[in-house]
Amino acid sequence: MTVASDESAQPELTAQWGKALLDAFDQIEDVGVFVKDAERRFVACSEPIAQSLGYRHSWQLFGLRDEDISPEYLVEHYRGHDEHVLSTGDALIDLVELVRNPNGSYDWFLTTKTPVRPHAGAPIGIVGVTRALTKRDSVSRRLLSLTPAVELISREYTRALSIEELATTVSLSPSHFSRSFKAHFGATPHQYLRRVRLMAACDLLATSDLPMSVIANQTGFYDQSHLSNEFKKERGITPAEYRAAHGNTSQARRSRVPFNP
Repeated sequence: MTVASDESAQPELTAQWGKALLDAFDQIEDVGVFVKDAERRFVACSEPIAQSLGYRHSWQLFGLRDEDISPEYLVEHYRGHDEHVLSTGDALIDLVELVRNPNGSYDWFLTTKTPVRPHAGAPIGIVGVTRALTKRDSVSRRLLSLTPAVELISREYTRALSIEELATTVSLSPSHFSRSFKAHFGATPHQYLRRVRLMAACDLLATSDLPMSVIANQTGFYDQSHLSNEFKKERGITPAEYRAAHGNTSQARRSRVPFNP
């Protein structure tokens, strides 16, 4: 998104356009849009975003950061993505993100974040568009031809998933599917699957007292050793160190803020 630099642009008209855009997204089930400033504070969002975060109205998020809303073990993912967009000016396309619901359950979302910048200037904010992977509808199918494969990963990451099975969901040959997937996501299907599994492992490490062997089994890893090796390779720390930093705290255990009046 580019910010108009024309000094004669009418702020009132620009605001009306922005509101109309957000209102349009309110009518699309399981798809939301948000805008953050350079300090990662929410400055606009569609109503579905606010409701998924436990708020009644979108304006209640304005001025808040993810740190004010979500547990730290999830915030570190959001913050890292936001800081990448703001520092590099590069968009991040179709990130898989784990979002906890007000009732304590969680859903997987596919999120794209793009920089907001004046012409030839540094980013001054972020626009994000996100849609639920676990609530499939015709809209999500039209938005991304690879969505069925990504949805299968989000639902079935706990078991072995072959390239052939994933390719079948989108009616492509395994080789064509692998090339298309990597071109779109910047990662192979197996690398993408590993990221989803590690996010799920982070969730269990931060919100449960389950043994490492059980977490490994529930998140698709062969055993505790496999989980530890992949975790250290991706995050630079062991699962035990991650749990010590994020687990069993009141912030980690809360899901989302309660509905506000």
